[in-house]
Amino acid sequence: MRPTLVWTRSTAIGAAVVALLLSSCLTSPSFAEAQLNQKSVAMAIPLTGVIHQEQEIGRKDFIISKTLVHATPQRVFDIVTDYPNAVRYFTNLTSCEVLSEKNGVKHVRFGAKANGLMKLDYVLSIDQSKANRIEWTRVKGSFKANEGYWDLTPVEGGKSTLVTYAKHVDPGFFTPKMFVHKTLRDTAENIFRDLKRNVEPPQVAVDSYAKVVK
Repeated sequence: MRPTLVWTRSTAIGAAVVALLLSSCLTSPSFAEAQLNQKSVAMAIPLTGVIHQEQEIGRKDFIISKTLVHATPQRVFDIVTDYPNAVRYFTNLTSCEVLSEKNGVKHVRFGAKANGLMKLDYVLSIDQSKANRIEWTRVKGSFKANEGYWDLTPVEGGKSTLVTYAKHVDPGFFTPKMFVHKTLRDTAENIFRDLKRNVEPPQVAVDSYAKVVK
């Protein structure tokens, strides 16, 4: 017999809370090549829209999301790391402040909103020391774990960027894995939408997102 998941009142509340938290987190330890699970399958470059994949890195489940952005890797990098102006770019944020910086690693405090019902405050350690790569881990705040990375690969002769956004979270309380993964996929698509809106020519961004939501 299949095990049946019993949704108690506390489980339902917990699931609702993690949905709010996951939808509000913007952005991702160093991931050594040896940590990558060799069972993962290479992903094709998406011509439009977003593709997602589950992958195990260091015994942690990540959602790896990719999209094609019609802007250079440097332009994408500049927007993603422009923390003083992050609230202008990403609609889920209410504040963003760099607390410290040392050897290419910044501690950044984010304030975020979750569907207007919850205010969040968390600090990430963000490593920008690698070319076209941004990695982060949780220092304190929301979630038991919050880590991942951006990877910006030039395509089309460097005129466009294959943007990879990978994220792992541990809410710190029981939530069904499939629910967490779905929310991470939805969150990645919202972040990509905001990113495209800020780096692509207006009509290109509109047309690209229209194909995503069809």
